[in-house]
Amino acid sequence: MEKELFALLRLGLGNSVPEEENLADFIVLTEDGWRHVIDLAREQGVLGIVLDGIEKCHTDSTDYTETLPQVLRLEMIGEVLQIEQRNRQQMAVIDAVQRRWAEHGIRTMIMKGQAMGTYYPKPEHRSPGDIDCYLFSGERLSVIGYRLSVREGHTDSTDNTDGDGSGYRIGNEVARTFADKVDEGWYKHSQIFYGGQMIENHQYFVHTREGKSSKRLNQLLVELVNGERLSVIDGTGALLPPPMFNALFLTYHAMTHFLEEGLKLKQVLDWAMFLKKDGDKVDWEEFYRICDKFHLRRFADVMNTIAKQYFNVNVNDNKNENENENLDGENPYAEKVLRSTLYDKDYVFSSGEGGWKNRWHIVRNLWKYRWKYHQIYQHSIVRQLWWYATGYLFKTE
Repeated sequence: MEKELFALLRLGLGNSVPEEENLADFIVLTEDGWRHVIDLAREQGVLGIVLDGIEKCHTDSTDYTETLPQVLRLEMIGEVLQIEQRNRQQMAVIDAVQRRWAEHGIRTMIMKGQAMGTYYPKPEHRSPGDIDCYLFSGERLSVIGYRLSVREGHTDSTDNTDGDGSGYRIGNEVARTFADKVDEGWYKHSQIFYGGQMIENHQYFVHTREGKSSKRLNQLLVELVNGERLSVIDGTGALLPPPMFNALFLTYHAMTHFLEEGLKLKQVLDWAMFLKKDGDKVDWEEFYRICDKFHLRRFADVMNTIAKQYFNVNVNDNKNENENENLDGENPYAEKVLRSTLYDKDYVFSSGEGGWKNRWHIVRNLWKYRWKYHQIYQHSIVRQLWWYATGYLFKTE
């Protein structure tokens, strides 16, 4: 059923048109076949995009999805309406909390989640997770100018001149005045519960307990968001990350999911849509230099190959002066990674476990899927275990 699923995703993303797809495959799809496609889409967090694709599977004379049982179609529509509702709730919470923080001289940058949704034809159909943010605060911050832009509803870009790292601490303190709960039990980010949503206020972008290399990568990402001009999410005063930050952060974030518990297609589509919309704004030569340094290179090649071969996004379509021959999207590990994404369902953080059970699950996955470390990350699992142990025992962030 992967062939039908990918066709619907290409259509739903606007990366293909009905004339380019073999829609006849859908005419002979049985009820069980449709159910399998829908179940897989649900598990992979792409149900809304699949529904968009189904809506495009018809011509003036033929509805190629006529074998889709009405009860399944209605179930999909109902679930997608819930996705839309949760996205609206998250956007309302994002705007509300960024206004609270702005009153105290703090600016809010949204990462992943709703930030990635801005790349999609229908942002409201990207399945949401938690709200991830990074907060800016500092003496050089133009608080008055920012308050005016929020109050007047401006959506132009704004200078980010933070750099002192105090946003995390002050943001948590301010959140205690309006949130239901603020939990600082985890070093990488706090958890702020407000308006029925969980907001992760990031102190670090990466797992900095994993040695000096991870600390250097985190510092590089901090430098990429400081001093840049950041655009604003429409309808809010919240900021969006710059393209070069997104290129590296999305690669790192997706790879850590791949190593620890497995990817989901939602994260693969995030990368594909980022390439489609912002690929021409990335210095690819510098990107690959950094990927080589931090063992991200082979995974980046895999993601580019999947984006090109399965979702019709060719990085070379976005020609710029920094074009790099490594963007051809040809990697022999792509199919293996994609099959792992679809069928290795060994998720850690949605398993209902917590604490040391989660940590043990991660270690168990490390041994079970050690090919990921050897073939993709090109890193020693023994060394990785050492960083896990020393990082968590001695809090080496």
